[in-house]
Amino acid sequence: MIALLITVPIIAYISMIAFRSLGWTVVNYEGKAVPYSLGVIILYGYATYCMIVPEETYAIAFSYQALAYVVGIWLLGFIDDRYGTKEPKGLRGHLYFVWTKKIPTTGLIKLIGTFILSMLFVYHLHTTSIYEALRYFLLLSWLPHLANLFDTRPLRVCKFTTIILIPILLSYPAPAFFLLIYGLAIFYLWFVLEGHRQALLGDNGSTTAGAVLAIIIIQFTPTHIQWLIVFGVGFLIFLAERISFSKVINASGILKWLDGIGVPFQQK
Repeated sequence: MIALLITVPIIAYISMIAFRSLGWTVVNYEGKAVPYSLGVIILYGYATYCMIVPEETYAIAFSYQALAYVVGIWLLGFIDDRYGTKEPKGLRGHLYFVWTKKIPTTGLIKLIGTFILSMLFVYHLHTTSIYEALRYFLLLSWLPHLANLFDTRPLRVCKFTTIILIPILLSYPAPAFFLLIYGLAIFYLWFVLEGHRQALLGDNGSTTAGAVLAIIIIQFTPTHIQWLIVFGVGFLIFLAERISFSKVINASGILKWLDGIGVPFQQK
């Protein structure tokens, strides 16, 4: 188990160097070219949980079908990172571009692919009602998109994920010590590398984080909480089409303070 724990920083470092050497970088808000490699460590960490946690214990969260869904989400995000462009932005922007130019964008391909993967995973879950199937589908398809919308400054997705995960973890008995330490190691590397702008999530990392979060919510939260999250996520996606999250955060003292935690230099 200790050897497995040691692989986490090794994978993080190797993927960061590999992405940088291959030119798989993006210019961030500071004008610095940063590799979008953090999705690799999130995917690797989740895949490890799927291998070491007995599937019969958590039939949804750590099944190989769930892993296939997450891998598919990562691939769609990577394609968007690798071949996408900065414009157009937003769902309306992509639809308008396709309508006027008659050319599909990688963003729209990612959106359609996410819907297909979500439907396939929901079909595997053998839901008992149309409402349950709809709830699962909306969580699986919307949360990766919302996480992607938050990913405009360092650590926003990390903090968003943490805020949702902490109440879930506190409502259940403590997991096995190694599983807890392993998860904390992944979050620590994510926090440090992104906070210091040595690596970033990119679309592949942010959507993967959202996908894993959706699976955890489905497995570990009751129905009424899932519906509350669905409506909250839907509202935020609707809001993002009309206003900038950054403007809202910068206009609020407490949100701006939270936004700066873990980011050692002043954001512009």
